[in-house]
Amino acid sequence: MDAQAIITVSAAVLALVQLLKWAVLPDRYGPLAVLAISLGGVVFWIWTQGPFVRAAGFGYFAAWIAVSTSASGVYGFSRASGEALTRFTAPPTTGAGSEPTIK
Repeated sequence: MDAQAIITVSAAVLALVQLLKWAVLPDRYGPLAVLAISLGGVVFWIWTQGPFVRAAGFGYFAAWIAVSTSASGVYGFSRASGEALTRFTAPPTTGAGSEPTIK
């Protein structure tokens, strides 16, 4: 995939992710949705270009990463991932970490 194709696929994936975010997708599913939709966009682009070329496999992988990072920046990975991490576990009730921090 050349740079122009990556930009084109990124724009389409970015718009689709934004529409899904606005319509139905909760923040906690954002990171997985972005990766899956980016993969789908790159695979669709490969399909439209003709047969899969094994020699270009790493280029396809790099394109998927570039498209994913483009869409993830707009979705807000730091905000979405932070929310998921803070809800992951409760603080311990005894031992280290159970007392509030005092400055």
